[in-house]
Amino acid sequence: MMAELGALEGQYLTNPYASQKLKYKLKPLVTDDNVYQQVVSGTIDRVEDRQSNVYKNYIYIFGYLRRLAQKHTINEILMALNNLYIVCVPLGEDDNAQKIFESINSTGVKLTASDLIRNFLLMDMSSEKQEYFYSGYWKPLERLFSGDAQKLESFFRFFLAIQTKTLPNKNVVYKVFVDWFQDVIGEYGIEAVFKQIVQYGEYHYAIYKQDYARLPTEIRGALREFRRILSDMPAPLLMEFFKLHGEENIGPIQLAELITIVNSYLMRRALCDLDTSSISRLFPALLKDMLADCAGDYRNIAEILKKNLVNKNVGNAMYMPDDTQLVDLIAQANMYSIRVTLRIFLDKLEHHNNPAPVDLSTLNVEHIMPQSPTIGWYDELGINEDTYQRNVHRLGNLTLASKTDNSAMKNNVWSYKNRILTDTSHLKLNEEVLKIGTWTIEEIDKRTHYLIGRIKELYPYFSATVDVIPKKAIYIRSSTIQASGFLNLDNGSVEIDAGSELHLFENAENYPDIEEQRKALAEENIIAETEQGLVFVRPHVFHSNRANYTALSNAASVILHGSRNGWEAWTDENGTLLCDLPEIRSKFL
Repeated sequence: MMAELGALEGQYLTNPYASQKLKYKLKPLVTDDNVYQQVVSGTIDRVEDRQSNVYKNYIYIFGYLRRLAQKHTINEILMALNNLYIVCVPLGEDDNAQKIFESINSTGVKLTASDLIRNFLLMDMSSEKQEYFYSGYWKPLERLFSGDAQKLESFFRFFLAIQTKTLPNKNVVYKVFVDWFQDVIGEYGIEAVFKQIVQYGEYHYAIYKQDYARLPTEIRGALREFRRILSDMPAPLLMEFFKLHGEENIGPIQLAELITIVNSYLMRRALCDLDTSSISRLFPALLKDMLADCAGDYRNIAEILKKNLVNKNVGNAMYMPDDTQLVDLIAQANMYSIRVTLRIFLDKLEHHNNPAPVDLSTLNVEHIMPQSPTIGWYDELGINEDTYQRNVHRLGNLTLASKTDNSAMKNNVWSYKNRILTDTSHLKLNEEVLKIGTWTIEEIDKRTHYLIGRIKELYPYFSATVDVIPKKAIYIRSSTIQASGFLNLDNGSVEIDAGSELHLFENAENYPDIEEQRKALAEENIIAETEQGLVFVRPHVFHSNRANYTALSNAASVILHGSRNGWEAWTDENGTLLCDLPEIRSKFL
């Protein structure tokens, strides 16, 4: 038996004629190498890393065989093992080990992209180089992600988004990495590639995991809020911001401002319950545009972020709701359906400028007017069921309360609920609520608009200053009207100046679409009849509904009343038609 075991070891486990480094025929992950050697050498009792998968697998198989030995003879077990095959694939000097591995593995359990990337980077190296790069780079990278292959796979997706300025689909991360690697390896070299990957891994760790005490004081508040929002979509953008900070291109105050702008963008959209799928691929392209605009000068980077994130997306699906849109989208909305996001706002509101912030961890978003009403509530409010259901989930009817308080409140009328809520009277959020004698729909209205006002304050709408937005002054000058404004050269929107005149036609009924637009503008007090005639009393922005097009024609049609070609209606300051300005015309389709 001993001779058979020796032959087994010599054929499958070790190479008795090789050096100590090459003695073991199977090469596991470097992190498991020592454990595997102890298993083979019979010193399993000395293993310290008992969380190693090699150790766990050995213990499992050993226990399984021991249980089999209680039912079967050793010979029967060996005969059964004889049905297993160990495949040896000899490789020549010109063979690509990684491609052969991928081909064989394609029929087995699918590996994560991070597993494939690790094998791709290390497989063709000598054992010494493998150990150097694994221990020096890959193992520290894994530690940043707690050894979680799925999280590491997500990181590589974001890393590639930074490198290519496009977010790859999850199922092609490995392929995109290989393509990128082959493009840069000649310029960078393998060690520089590893260093770059680990460096971005550290930025990702700083954004999502690092202890606040080890981060600059200036960014802690903004980053703490970002982590609560729990969004990975902006990861490529923020990782590059952290890189700029690490290389001292921007300071900590600038970095905090950039994170704050992103937070406001995400929270305004989330509180308005806007679709997140429309912005999932926004941030890599945004990063590309920002870096191009900065051109190595990052002094004005916050304004450039506002321009590309906010101004450039006005009028499309990726827009940041402005103050008016916040009211329109939130005032009557079911805010209880987004209570996870709402909780972030309510917590921030409670702690804002609060010298003695309290622990809110035991509280939940709860209804003041209960979800399931009683006849007493209908009678007290003097409303029917439809009106009740339209108002019960509105922002003004939601607050923070403990589960105990909410259970005690149940569906009781306001006078009773008011007494119960005194347990949370120490919350600024509930102070004013508790002063109210009767809870009514009017009170819900009032509190809803108050809270929307606080959203505006805590998550400001950011708009870039004029000097970072490329614009072209444009004019319509005729014997009857004068109009002026700007063509936004980034997104084709047209901003009309206050005081611009609109042409009046007697046959307005022939242009119902134009009349409909004018009616809407009048209802919003943007245009009005004055002694001067029909004019824009406030500035107004017309937006293009299609990418790479302008709103010139729509704006001209509303002003001149009829179907107009904007390129032939507007001129520059010298009176030259825009269609005769190739440097402007070439920017749009």
